[in-house]
Amino acid sequence: MPLFTTLTNERICQEIEAAKKHVILAAPGICMPVAKVLQQAHLRLGQGAVQVVLDISARVARLGYGEHAAVEILDQAGVIVRQHAGLRIGALICDDAGWSFATSPSLVETDPTADSEAFNAITLTSAQVIVLRAELPPVSKGEKLSRGLEYPVVGSEPVDEVTLCKVKRALEIAPPQQFDLARQTQVYAALIQFVELTFEGFNIQSRRIQLPKTLPLIASQDKALKDRVTASLKVLDKVEKPKALQEVTEKLEELRQAYLVPVGQAGRVMLKSKRQSFENELAKIEKDLDDCKEALKKDLQEALNKVIDAIVPDLSRAVMANPPSRFRGLFLATEESAAVYVREELAKSFPTAEELVFGMKIHKFYKDVTYETLKNKDFGERVMKEIPQSVMDGALLKEEVAAKAGPVMS
Repeated sequence: MPLFTTLTNERICQEIEAAKKHVILAAPGICMPVAKVLQQAHLRLGQGAVQVVLDISARVARLGYGEHAAVEILDQAGVIVRQHAGLRIGALICDDAGWSFATSPSLVETDPTADSEAFNAITLTSAQVIVLRAELPPVSKGEKLSRGLEYPVVGSEPVDEVTLCKVKRALEIAPPQQFDLARQTQVYAALIQFVELTFEGFNIQSRRIQLPKTLPLIASQDKALKDRVTASLKVLDKVEKPKALQEVTEKLEELRQAYLVPVGQAGRVMLKSKRQSFENELAKIEKDLDDCKEALKKDLQEALNKVIDAIVPDLSRAVMANPPSRFRGLFLATEESAAVYVREELAKSFPTAEELVFGMKIHKFYKDVTYETLKNKDFGERVMKEIPQSVMDGALLKEEVAAKAGPVMS
């Protein structure tokens, strides 16, 4: 008999059905078909002939090691179920035969098929079965075993109704995902990533410079004075978008077209394998933007200084003609003092060149493909259409996830 073998849920059911004396199963969790077969074995073999040890927890159900409803079936049928927190290896003993096996969490991969060479179990010798039974709850056909017995290694903790209800409630609040969809999510998430790339750019012309209310121009009846000052305040309207900034915009758009693949309303995705190259090119563009901002700050500050120099004389005369209360209380009634007062008040309301260019930024935001993303059938279809088939074959199909079938709808 081969040492390595494949122990699927279907085969576990077959071995339990064939048992004549007793069944002992220890595993992280169980599925519904196995639970039903254990229930039948309990009725067929008698009280105490079937012993089950599980890790009864919400985490086990969410990882896909088993179904909590299957545990409830066993409990309701009177099958003795014991708890071993964190149990991740499986053992099955049916009469004198036994196996040690590894269970696959459905969140990661599907259960192996019977014709698969993906071995997940080792057939135990008769001597090994005897040794293993000493570590597990004993069976006693026809005798009612106490749930409070102590056992050496595995299965010493009995499962009570409080624990079962607590886990059931936890799964109602945060239920397991749809596992086939979750497995595809993991593969897509390893291949691609959502990227939002935006440029908050040149909108200086929309910035309006307002005179502070502490200056008397608004109350002035001199229309010519108002017109001269208003014309000077519109200096930002005349600032043209620098050529260097236009080049930054063009480079950013070229980068977007090169790396970011549109996938419909979901946005744009990028191959994770290209992220470092993308970051390197983006860093160069950001450096160009910083250089452009420094040059633009110099030009803007010169323009703002000219505006202030142009309007100070007119505003100073307006202050002398109609002195504001703060000027009357703190300054000498001279033209020089009026000019100082005007400059101080303008400094409080005028933007600096640094403030004007501060908002010129490149924003990038990464987001992984999620379980909810793959519920959108259009997303999977667009990914298959836009990303080269050679990439898809190499990254998805070799991961044994049927990417060509598209996302599974919930």
